[in-house]
Amino acid sequence: MFATRIAKFARHAASLMLHFAHGGLLVAGLVLTLFVASRIANHGVQGLSLDSLTGSTEVPVSAVAEAAAEPEADIIQAAEGVSPVKLSPDLQRVKTYVAKRYQVSAVALEPLLASAQQTGRSVGVDPLLLVAVMAIESRFNPFAESPLGAQGLMQVIPKFHPDKVDVKSDKSALFDPETNIRVGALVLKEYIQSTGSVERALQQYGGVGDPSAPYASKVMAVKAMLSQVARSGGRLVGA
Repeated sequence: MFATRIAKFARHAASLMLHFAHGGLLVAGLVLTLFVASRIANHGVQGLSLDSLTGSTEVPVSAVAEAAAEPEADIIQAAEGVSPVKLSPDLQRVKTYVAKRYQVSAVALEPLLASAQQTGRSVGVDPLLLVAVMAIESRFNPFAESPLGAQGLMQVIPKFHPDKVDVKSDKSALFDPETNIRVGALVLKEYIQSTGSVERALQQYGGVGDPSAPYASKVMAVKAMLSQVARSGGRLVGA
């Protein structure tokens, strides 16, 4: 009866160790704990000795090593699935400038700029152009919405782009920063290809047909500032 209680206690201890385990050493300890518990259950306390732990029934070192390595591998794999994109040095400098200029948390900006960097590269649109559009359209507010129904960071109007985003199944889709930046980048890329000019594409993006209208000039002015910051080590000349 006493041995049974000890074995039961050991199993509970092992369960707690598994629940709180974050590293390979605890898992290795768990394997050894379970082994000791099984020896007690099978042979009783009196039958427990150093020989019984190190004899022919000892836990193979390879088994302990594999058990210790498994959680580490799981952590690495999980991290690989959600690892954030590392900002380039240029965008790191831009982040510092934008945080100060637009009074936005640098921590909150990090994933937005990372998404602009990754999306811009994959779609073929300058990431700084995407950042400039966000600055003009929403001042980096992912929940911005205009009276005309433009939504999110890049103020995309969903009804005009049903081929790029399905808001019928998810009405909040464009308030997700990654989705909004991706859709906005695709729209800009499409307009650049159809108009043959970034400036004309911006005029179309802003819903302004008149080439003399200031929308494109505003965006390009912000982009020029961001480019200067990126090149000058984070300092805006003349600011």
